[in-house]
Formats: sequence, structure tokens, C-alpha cells
Amino acid sequence: MIWPFSRKPRIELSEAQAARLAALGSLPATDPRAPLAALRWVVVDVETGGLNPQADPLLSIGAVEIRDGRVNLGAGFEVGLLQSAATSHENILVHGLTHSQQLSGLAARDALLDFAEFAAGGPFVAFHAGFDRTALQVAMQKELGRDFPGRWLDAAVIAPLLFPDLAKDCRSLDDWLAALSIQNYARHSAVADAAATAQLWLILLEAAARQNLRTFKDMESLTHARKWLGG
Repeated sequence: MIWPFSRKPRIELSEAQAARLAALGSLPATDPRAPLAALRWVVVDVETGGLNPQADPLLSIGAVEIRDGRVNLGAGFEVGLLQSAATSHENILVHGLTHSQQLSGLAARDALLDFAEFAAGGPFVAFHAGFDRTALQVAMQKELGRDFPGRWLDAAVIAPLLFPDLAKDCRSLDDWLAALSIQNYARHSAVADAAATAQLWLILLEAAARQNLRTFKDMESLTHARKWLGG
């Protein structure tokens, strides 16, 4: 007889890993009424082994924080996740991580715990945030058996709403960086892309203030309005 229901595999954590995971449950949630300027933003970029975040492996995570209106590069985060096999040469041309880098990364569970502790619950920003968020959620569920907590905003959605005159010519992150004269010192390095996105986010925060968008909830509402309008 074949059992008709699939059962999640049991995840075996070390005592130290279990304690670190438990501590993440006590992280404070983002207050939607918090002023934008008072938030410690975590700007994220991930590299994966393909274009499907549900199925392709998470290869690296890069993040920087914005605190007190500045990008704090001294508190940046970057980690490569150990892979059982390297991706194809064609994929390496996209994400830039060599075979040796992929095969000498940090064990995935420890890498994800390190990032979750650095991120401290967000709030999170990414360019095309749905991709980054999904890749992290899938990896967290697989390796640690839990969701990745935190609220997200998408710079790719908010940028054209705050700069509609640029929107017709800007689609990719590279387009927005060029239009707003932002330098990226190493395109497709996760932490470099996160740093460039953070500079874009600072410009978007300034534009939001000019439009009387003051709180995290205001920015969420702007995003939701765009969805209702079919943008």
C-alpha cells in the first residue's frame, strides 16, 4: 500500500542551530506606523542558479543596512551557500559565482541563520522583491522548516510611481541606476547589487517625503494602489 499523503522530511538541527532559530521568533515586527526615516532598512539581493526561485538553488545572499538616512556599508552582509554541485557555465556567466566559490561556501543552514540574525526581522527592500523573498522563503523552509519573517517593499514597483517621468525608459535595475547616476562597483555580486539598490532606495525615500509619504504603511498603500489600478 502506498501512503497517499506526502510528509515533510524531519529537519535535524544541532542544539546551537535550534537555539538560534528559536531566538528569531522573538524579533520585533515592523511597526507599519513607523516613520520611514526611523526605520533600519535591510536591502537585499540574492543570486540563484537560475530564474525560478521556487526550484533553482540559492547561491548567495548580499545585504546592506540603511540607518539614520545613510547606507551603512560597514555593516554589510555577504555569504555564499555551499552547493552539492556547481551550476552550468551558462549560469555562471549570469550570476558570476565560480565553481570553486559554489563548492566552498558556508553550510546552508548556518548561512541562513547568519543572514536572519543580521536582518533582525526587516523591513526588507529589494529590486523585484518577490524573487528575492521567494528564494529566501524556499531555502528557509527546506533547511530550517520555517518561513522567513518580515515585511517587504519592492523598489522596482515604487520607483516608477515616484518617478513617472523616468518609468517609460526604466525597467531593469541597471536602467534606474543609470537614470539616477548611481554607480554599481560589481554588477551581479549580491552585496554590490544590494548596495546599489540601497542608494536607489535613499533617493526613493527622499521622493516619498516630498509627496508626504511618511510611514511604512504609506509606502505599502502606494504599492497596493498600483496593484488596484492594474499597474
